[in-house]
This record gives sequence, structure tokens and C-alpha cells, in this order.
Amino acid sequence: MTQALQTLRDKPSARWTALILLAMAMFFSYIFMDILSPLKDLLETDRHWDSTAFGTYAGSETFLNVFIFFLIIAGIILDKMGVRFTALLSGVVMLIGATINWYAVTEAFMGSSIEAWFTNHLNYIPLLDELGVSPFYHGMPASAKFASVGFMIFGCGVEMAGITVSRGIVKWFKGKEMALAMGIEMAIARLGVAVVVLASPAIAKIHPISVSRPLAFELVLLC
Repeated sequence: MTQALQTLRDKPSARWTALILLAMAMFFSYIFMDILSPLKDLLETDRHWDSTAFGTYAGSETFLNVFIFFLIIAGIILDKMGVRFTALLSGVVMLIGATINWYAVTEAFMGSSIEAWFTNHLNYIPLLDELGVSPFYHGMPASAKFASVGFMIFGCGVEMAGITVSRGIVKWFKGKEMALAMGIEMAIARLGVAVVVLASPAIAKIHPISVSRPLAFELVLLC
């Protein structure tokens, strides 16, 4: 008799552990995506962001995915290089973007040469300004500009991670509880949005008040 070939995903403990790891990656990613949303008042008072600056920053997350078709590129990378490589790559890209995002709202950025450069540059982007889709504008605070750059890079990583996680679930749960696994993963990831509304202001208001502290804490979680 020929014995059926058993793989690691045939063990429930292994595939559900894999799901937890995949879901937690997206959980922490979703937290970072919205981590500044409850801190708008602090950004206005401490970093001089107005509503236009905050809205422009928030919209920058999808900019590269839309205008350089990065999601399509990410799909090609996933097909060519596999889940493991693409998962690691998306994690590195998220960390780079998140680090820039965090540094942009720190005290160390204020008065730095990087702040001076962003104050004097990226005030007009030909064609993008005319189309009304530029991620920067004249008079936008330098910290908001630099944070937008980081958020764009982070957006590439998090969207790449999203399709990689879906592919990873298929890899582990094909022929098993795949729909349930996808539902659980999405539910856990979406909890990140609820967590950030409560946790971000609480962490920021620990004495002394710091708008960058929640980002630093979340950066550690992403690592």
C-alpha cells in the first residue's frame, strides 16, 4: 500500500500557528496605518500640521501603489520569488517607511538639515499639481512632507504584505479551512484599527507628552 504523503500543513497546530503569525503581522501593520489619526490635535499644536497637511499625509499611503502600479509589481515579485521572500521583503519595506514616518515627527527632526531641505523642496510637482494628486504642496510643513515619504514607502510594504498573507493562507489552508482562516485573519487585522484609537492617545499623553512616542512603540511591535 502507498502511504499518503503528509506535509506540515496537514498538522492543525502548524497551520493555525502559521495563521496567527500571518494575522499578527497584519494586525501590527493596521495599527501603524492609523496610528496618527487620533493624534491630529497634537500634530496641529506641536508640529503645526493643519487639516490639509494631515489629509495629504493620510492619502500618501496609497500614492505609489496607484501611480507606479506597485501592487502589480508586488504580485509579480510574489509569483516569481515565493511567499517567504516576499513576506520578508514587505516587512523590510514597512520598517523602512515606518522608521522615516517616526523620525519625521520627532524632536530630533525639528531644526535638522533634513527639515531645511524638505522646507525648500517638493513645493511644486509638475503635472501632479495640475492634476490635483500631488502628495506635497507649497507651504506643507517639512515634517508632514517627510512623514508622507515614509508613509508612501510603508504603504508599499503593507499592501505587498496584504497579498502575501492571502497567498500564505492559501498555501497553508488549501483543501482545509481556508475561508475560515481568511475570515479570522481579516478580523484580527481589523482589530488593529480599534486598538489604535484607544492606545495611541494614551501612549502619547504619558508625561512628558510626545506625539512620536506611539510611533516608536509601534515600530518596536513591527520589528
